[in-house]
Amino acid sequence: MTQLHPPLDDTARRTLLALVDTFVPAVEREDDPHAFFATPGSATGAHLAAEAFIGGLPAQEQAGLAGLLHALAGAGLTPEAPQAVREAVLRAVSASGPGAAGGVAALRRLCLMMSYALTGPDTPNPFWRQFGYAGPTFTGAATERDLPTVGPGDGDTLEADVVVVGSGAGGGVIAGELAGRGLDVIVLEAGAQFADAELGRSELWAYQNLYWRGGFTPTADGNVSIIAGRTLGGGTTVNWMNCVRTPEEVRREWAGLGMKGLDGPDFDADLGAVMTRIGANDGGSEYNGTHLRMMEGAERLGYRAKKAFRNADPARHDPRHAGHIGFGDATGSKQSTLKTYLRDAVAVGARIVERATADRILTEGGRAAGVAVTVVGEDGSRRVTVRAPQVVVACGALETPALLLRSGLGGPAAGDYLRLHPCGALTGLFGEDQRNWWGAAQAAIVDEFGGRTDGYGYLVETTQYTTGLHAASAIWESGEAHKELMSGHSRSVTLIHLTRDRGHGRVTLDEHGQARVTYAVTDPVDVENYWHGQGTVARLLEAAGAQAIFPLSESARPWHRGEDLGAFLAELRTQPIGHGGHAVFSAHQMGTARLGLDPATSAATPEGELHDTPGVWIGDTSAFPTSSGANPMITCMALARRTARFVAQAAARRGAGALSAD
Repeated sequence: MTQLHPPLDDTARRTLLALVDTFVPAVEREDDPHAFFATPGSATGAHLAAEAFIGGLPAQEQAGLAGLLHALAGAGLTPEAPQAVREAVLRAVSASGPGAAGGVAALRRLCLMMSYALTGPDTPNPFWRQFGYAGPTFTGAATERDLPTVGPGDGDTLEADVVVVGSGAGGGVIAGELAGRGLDVIVLEAGAQFADAELGRSELWAYQNLYWRGGFTPTADGNVSIIAGRTLGGGTTVNWMNCVRTPEEVRREWAGLGMKGLDGPDFDADLGAVMTRIGANDGGSEYNGTHLRMMEGAERLGYRAKKAFRNADPARHDPRHAGHIGFGDATGSKQSTLKTYLRDAVAVGARIVERATADRILTEGGRAAGVAVTVVGEDGSRRVTVRAPQVVVACGALETPALLLRSGLGGPAAGDYLRLHPCGALTGLFGEDQRNWWGAAQAAIVDEFGGRTDGYGYLVETTQYTTGLHAASAIWESGEAHKELMSGHSRSVTLIHLTRDRGHGRVTLDEHGQARVTYAVTDPVDVENYWHGQGTVARLLEAAGAQAIFPLSESARPWHRGEDLGAFLAELRTQPIGHGGHAVFSAHQMGTARLGLDPATSAATPEGELHDTPGVWIGDTSAFPTSSGANPMITCMALARRTARFVAQAAARRGAGALSAD
């Protein structure tokens, strides 16, 4: 972890301590059996963890937050100041300008996340007693890592028939398929591999070790918080396991855009094959309180709903631990690409290099020649070259376009047409404990409005149980009010609406050559679907018996039973979507190197090969011509299986792989 430049001095540290105990204060309550209200955030060590987190940020961000901490101290925010004074300072500084408001909001989210998510190896977070939550407690997990990896030295050159950049739903499948056809395959993964026993340890550990840029990361314009996997197995290691087949209307649309066979039996076979290989089934889709409330609401309103299929091994599935799979699955039940396709690939000779970032794609004579790579190890960074005539770019729809842009490849569409499935959410408060830490994170779907406007609509789904993320996302009006809200966390139900977006954003490069993401929900169809989704979620919660409904907006008031729901929804519409208004999230990124017939509007051919560079293939959700309108894992895997056939044919033409043309 890098150090602060300059390091936090005593004034900044004291201000950080004051901030933690302002956002999570000690409050005197007569009826406080778990000492929930009486415990300040600093009792968890949140201020120390926050300091360590700030120390790992880029120097410019570190300096900005350090300056803000000094400004807050100068305005009177000290540990000795009364709570009312500290809150008044925060309001005054936030009102001084958008930059200051954004900085205070970032510090608030950081302090709340640390306070409610921190846990020790033997001592759970003291706030969890209020929720009846023990945290991840699985014992007996495998301590050996699943797959061997190779560690090249500085200056080494590796050679292969195919190099696959990325190991998730796309890259993992392509690696397994091509290695199985006799091709020599090298897989590069920017993240690391962890044993089952290292996974599922805590929310914070997972964000820091398994996710892109440390977890939920705002777009450059502040409109959407993005989360994506960055570990061996990619998103399949950390996602919520919802196995949804590509909607028929999307398959027809993509076939009409030149992707032959997407609407017929060939792609049926691809979908069926990947569902079988990862063991998708609904036997482990038990309903916790959130699912029961959503399904009750759907039944009372007459909305179409169904049980979800999940890639869970029934022999290892345990509902007592299934709710933690977004932190990594310690039980080994989740059939990620790490457990399936990558294992298949290694069994027949494929090599995996972890902590390997692709810097640029190498070309010779206008076609693929390999990848220039930086491998990070305990002994520092090593420069490595991987030479291969076929390069599959499958590092996610945020990093795939960045790699193409750094390499000067992909044409004008590279980085454009970013789709995010923007999600909004509402939280309902019920009268009894929902036990949401038990059972699968997503075991049911309400799909009544999946294609409500010319094939564009939304799904309603459930969320994983979290303490830190829930605290950081909840409305914060004052320290005591937030604690009051958090005290009911065990009785809360959060539902999301996942929009099939027609509009799009873009990935470009920042001054350091890294991905810069911008996106705004402005397309008229998307805006209408967003608000329709908010209304549907509110009606589901009301029909299920919610006592109150809380929006994810700093300035929107909650609804309480007995009030007019229509008036509440109308008031919500007065707030902006995204920055400064309703929080928007994305766990699905797509389309930034999309397949198509026109090089002006697509990066690759309908088969997956770049228009401008033979031998470079797009193998992940970046390939989607439009948004999939459903959780994209199965679509990505099936499309990757299809692309693998074309890569194999190209490799066979160059004489590689004895069975590659089969």
